[in-house]
Amino acid sequence: MVKKVVLAVDRDDDLGQKTSISSPVIGKENIIKAAVRLATTDPEDSDVNTMFAAVKVFDELKKNGEDCEVIVICGDRNVGVASDSKIAQQLDEIAEMLKPERAVVVTDGSEDEFVLPVISSRFKVDSVHRVVVKQSKTIESTYFMIRKMLNDPKVAKMTLAPLGMIFLVYSIFLIFQHPEWGLGGIILFLGMYFLAKAYGWDKSIEEYVESMRVSLIEGRFSFIFYVTSAILLLVGLIQGINAAIAEPVAYRSVTFFVFGSVWWLILSGMFVTFAKAADAYAEGRRISKYVSIVFLLISLGFIVWGATNYILYPTVENAIRNLVVNFGIAIFVALVGVLPLRRI
Repeated sequence: MVKKVVLAVDRDDDLGQKTSISSPVIGKENIIKAAVRLATTDPEDSDVNTMFAAVKVFDELKKNGEDCEVIVICGDRNVGVASDSKIAQQLDEIAEMLKPERAVVVTDGSEDEFVLPVISSRFKVDSVHRVVVKQSKTIESTYFMIRKMLNDPKVAKMTLAPLGMIFLVYSIFLIFQHPEWGLGGIILFLGMYFLAKAYGWDKSIEEYVESMRVSLIEGRFSFIFYVTSAILLLVGLIQGINAAIAEPVAYRSVTFFVFGSVWWLILSGMFVTFAKAADAYAEGRRISKYVSIVFLLISLGFIVWGATNYILYPTVENAIRNLVVNFGIAIFVALVGVLPLRRI
C-alpha cells in the first residue's frame, strides 16, 4: 500500500501495440525495461519520454521521503470509449491493490489528458506533468517533424483527407468551367466535415469503408450492396443539387435539395442495411433488427418527402390532405416494420 502513485498515461496503447507488453506496468525497474523495449522498437514514440519522465518524477518524490509508486497505464488503439474503459479498469485494479489516495499524472499532452476526469474520479490529482520533447528549431528538423506527423495515420486522416477533398471539389468546378461555385462547394464540404467530427459521423464513415473493404476481401455478396448504396448516395446528392440550382430563392433551394434527393438517400440507406443484414446472416446472427430499420427508413422517406412537398407547394389543391396521407403511410409502415418483429 502507498499514499501516492505516479501515473504515466498511454491512451492509445502504443506500448502494448509495439511491444506486446500488457499494462499496468508497475515499478521503476519494470517501467525502465518497458521504455527501453519501446525505444528499441520505435525510438520516435513520445510515450518513451513519458515513461522516463514518470520515473524521474518518482525518483524526486522518493528523494523527498514520499511513500509512492510509479505505474504505466495504457488504453486501447481505438481511442475513445474503449480506451478509457480499459484505463478505468486498470485504475480500479491499482486502487484495490495499492490503495493510493493521491496521484501525479504524467502525459505527453494531446489526447492523453482527456483521461484526467477518469483518474480524478478515483484519486486526488496533486499534479499533471506534461512532457514536451525539445526540438531543434531548424528548417530541416521542422521538415522531418511534419513528415513524421503526416506518416501517422491518425494525423493524416485529420489533415490530408480534408485538404484532398478541398482540392478535389475545387478542381471539379474548374473542369466544368464554374470556378465561382468552387468556394461554395469548399465551404459546404468544410461544414459537413466539422459536423461529422463534432457528432462522430466520421466513425460511421470509417466503419462503412472498412466494412466494404472486408466484404470485398472475403468475397461477400454484401459488397454489391455497399457499392450500390454509395452510387445511390452520389446520385441522390447530384439530383438534390440539380433541383436546388434551378431555384433562385435560398430557403426554397434547400427544400428543393431535400425534396429532390430524399428517396435516393433513403434507398442508399436501405442498401447499406441490406449489406449489414447479409453480413449478419453469413455470420449466423439475427437479422430482424435490420428488417425493422428498412421499414423505418421508408417511413422516414414518406415523412420528409411529404413535409417538403407541402412546404414547396402549400397552395396546391388537397395539399393538407396529401401531407396527412403521407404521415399516415409513414406511421403505418413504421408499425408494420417494428411491432411484429419485437416478438421474433
